[in-house]
Amino acid sequence: MLESKSISHQGIVRERNEDSYINNEGLGLWVVADGVGGSVHGDIASQLACQTLERKVRQGSELSQAIIDADSVIEAAVDGDESLFGMATTIVACRFDAYHQFQLAWVGDSRAYLLDQAGICQISSDHNHANDLFISGLITAEEVQAHSGQHELTQALGQMTLSKVPMSLGELHDKDYLLLCTDGLSGVITEQEIYQIVTESGSIAEASDNLLARVLEEGAPDNVTFSLIQYQETRPEIKASDFQEPSYRLPFDQRPYLKHLKSRPMLLMLIFISIIVLFLFI
Repeated sequence: MLESKSISHQGIVRERNEDSYINNEGLGLWVVADGVGGSVHGDIASQLACQTLERKVRQGSELSQAIIDADSVIEAAVDGDESLFGMATTIVACRFDAYHQFQLAWVGDSRAYLLDQAGICQISSDHNHANDLFISGLITAEEVQAHSGQHELTQALGQMTLSKVPMSLGELHDKDYLLLCTDGLSGVITEQEIYQIVTESGSIAEASDNLLARVLEEGAPDNVTFSLIQYQETRPEIKASDFQEPSYRLPFDQRPYLKHLKSRPMLLMLIFISIIVLFLFI
C-alpha cells in the first residue's frame, strides 16, 4: 500500500509560488515541477507541465513521452505569446505500477531520493553546470554542493535540447520512502537532515510538516515543494470477532448425544439375552 503527502509553500523570500505538483494516488502518479523565469511566468510553465503530463499519462502515454509532450506544450505557449518568452520549468515525476515498482523521469534539477534502512540516496541526476563539471571530472562530489553552477540549469522543459529524457526504474520495500522535491528543499537542508526528520517522525504527515518547518527555520529563500511517498506491506489483523460462531465453529448440538444415551439400555439388554441364549445351546 502506498501512502503519500505533498506540500507546496511560497517560502519567505519569493513574491509568488512558481512550483506545481501532482499527487494522484489513483493513477499512481506523482510530479513536482519548479518554474523558471520569474517575471516571465515560471508558474505558468510548471502548471502546463504538470497538467499535460497527467493528461498524457491518463491517456496511456509512457512517462518519458508525456514529458516530451509537456515540453512541446510549453514551447507552443511561448510561440503563441511573446510575453511568455523565456519561461521554463524543471520536472521530476514517478509512476507506480499496481505494486511497488516505479518509473522515474526528470529534466532539470528537481530531485528524487530513496530513503531506506541503509540511508538516503539521490536517484536522479541534476541537469546543471555544477553536475556537468563533476561528470567531466573537473570538480569533486564534495565541491558540487557549494559550486555556483548549482544554480545554472542546462536543461528545462520549454528549453529542452535532450534527445532522450533520462529515466530510472526502482522499487520500494516495506517502510521505504521516495521523495520528490524542488531545490527549495534539497538546497536548504542537507540530505542527512532530510533522512533524520523523515525516519524519526511518527507518520508521513508529521514527517512532511517537519520538513517544511525545518526549511522555514532556515529562512525558506525559495519556493519549496515536495511529495513524500511511502510503501507499506499490508498485513491483515486477526481479531477475536473472526472466530465467533458460526464462522469458526457451530454450537454444540446435544440431540444426537442424548439419542445415543437413550439407546444404550436397550443395547445392553440385547447383549445380555444373546449371552444367555448362547450358553443354553452350548
